[in-house]
Amino acid sequence: MKDLYQALRQFIHQDFNWLVYGATMLFLALAMFVNYMPTVDISPFDLREGFIPRLGYYGILFGGTYFATALLAAWKTDVAFLKDWRFWILGLVFVFIAMIPKLHILRLIDVRTQGWNLQEMIFVSKCHFFVHQMVISLAGLGLVWFVFKRWVAIDYGFRADWNTLKPYFLVLAIVAPLIIAASFFPDFQKAYPQYKPWNFKDVFELNIGRRAGIFEACYATGFVAVEAIFRGALAITMVRIMGTRAVLAMASFYCVFHFGKPAGEAVGAFFGGYALGVLAIHSKSIFGGLIVHLGVAMLMETLAYLHYYY
Repeated sequence: MKDLYQALRQFIHQDFNWLVYGATMLFLALAMFVNYMPTVDISPFDLREGFIPRLGYYGILFGGTYFATALLAAWKTDVAFLKDWRFWILGLVFVFIAMIPKLHILRLIDVRTQGWNLQEMIFVSKCHFFVHQMVISLAGLGLVWFVFKRWVAIDYGFRADWNTLKPYFLVLAIVAPLIIAASFFPDFQKAYPQYKPWNFKDVFELNIGRRAGIFEACYATGFVAVEAIFRGALAITMVRIMGTRAVLAMASFYCVFHFGKPAGEAVGAFFGGYALGVLAIHSKSIFGGLIVHLGVAMLMETLAYLHYYY
């Protein structure tokens, strides 16, 4: 645990600049205001209309945030990554891989052609989203490695040992009381669990417990994709191109990636994503972050079930 703390402290001391970090915070504050204020009109991006509106909306939200904050991060640093074609190409590709599940393309299954009832289609669609996210993300990252490995030492951090992973269980124990406290807020109980099986009855003749178990198993797969993209691709790999500022751009993208969830969770995603990015670079592994991320998510889901039933 002490080693993780020292690594985080040293990284911040090396990378921190008041103007750069302050400008990034202002940018994210504006993005959150636009996203969470109901008076803001986003009607030009009717996400129900198909691929083009979704591409426009998520292209601006994800790509715009990542590259805008990367431009801010390029200020006051000795690494001239804006002149490096690898930053632009790999950054664009990694952002697009993160977008694919949101665009509803390259799907593994089309629920509308299976003859299922509406409640069954909803259940499969929710499970499919996370499995699809993992499969597409890992396939996409593998393709990037194959194509670009001669120009950059691509490393997604798929390695670990017990000494590396052990401190992360302590981190999970430390944050658990905060999650428990947050679970009593109405916004939390409205957002979680991600799938509320009690709202659906006729689903493949499965009882509530079995549906919850299947969904949570699928939900867990999504975190493999998230850690591989954000901590593996955008931190461990991109730090070799962008220097330490790769983490600031990644954490900003990770913040808006959580838009649609409670605002407090989006704010926490920036700071949590930043810390996990630093520690992933330090350990050269994404599995510590996966332990924390998945542990927090499953705790949130479990607490939501407990609040509903008890």
